[in-house]
Amino acid sequence: MSSRVHPTAIVDPAAELGEYVEVGPYSIVEAEVRIGGGTQIGPFCRFQGPTTIGTGNRFMSHCSIGVQPQDLKFKGGPTRLEIGDNNFFREFVTLHRGTPGGGGVTRLGSHGLYMVGTHIAHDCQIGDHVIFANNGTLAGHVHVGDHATIGALSAVHQFCFVGEYAFIGGGTIATKDCLPFMKTVGSRPARCFGPNSIGLERKGFSPERREAIKSAWRLLHSGKLTTREALERLESELANAPDAMRILQFVRASERGVILARG
Repeated sequence: MSSRVHPTAIVDPAAELGEYVEVGPYSIVEAEVRIGGGTQIGPFCRFQGPTTIGTGNRFMSHCSIGVQPQDLKFKGGPTRLEIGDNNFFREFVTLHRGTPGGGGVTRLGSHGLYMVGTHIAHDCQIGDHVIFANNGTLAGHVHVGDHATIGALSAVHQFCFVGEYAFIGGGTIATKDCLPFMKTVGSRPARCFGPNSIGLERKGFSPERREAIKSAWRLLHSGKLTTREALERLESELANAPDAMRILQFVRASERGVILARG
């Protein structure tokens, strides 16, 4: 079976459609766009290249994919958007290409759910199995780890990192890095409320892994320790706990600082 393109859709001859791709009414697929097999595109979507899309993705309607970045410094250039496999993009999702100064590529992983109004700006790097709730927004150059959740109406500042399995609550304004495995909630300033225990349990984390993460959090949040002292104790006392070491690595690698304050 070849691809199915609705009579009202426009597909540039220079675009590449894989097997079983469906393009819905009034959608536009421009040149330099490659769409993997089994992908479904609903009505009124626009795809601009260079963009590469994996297999089994689904775009509901009114999505704007691969358009140029919202960066006044952008004057054109060989930038692109790359999307993995089996993602679900709901209505009015916007995904922008990279910029020459930011590495040139915006990259999304696989098995993600991007709800209504999600915006991914230029040069962002998104992992696998993520969830973006309605109107979750990333500024440019943001990194989001695997299994992270971005709550509705939340925004992440440019150049920030969101760690794997992090949970950002609805309405959060994150201007610093968000710790992996933790719940971060609030606007100006956002606050970290410790491990996302229920979410981690649902993801299959053992009691031992969850307890190690809690121990790391207790050290980091201790009012009796400086951050440096907390990290030193974390490294000494939890050296055999890979998740705790990941938290240690995340904090030490942060350039913007991490959100730790708790309400």
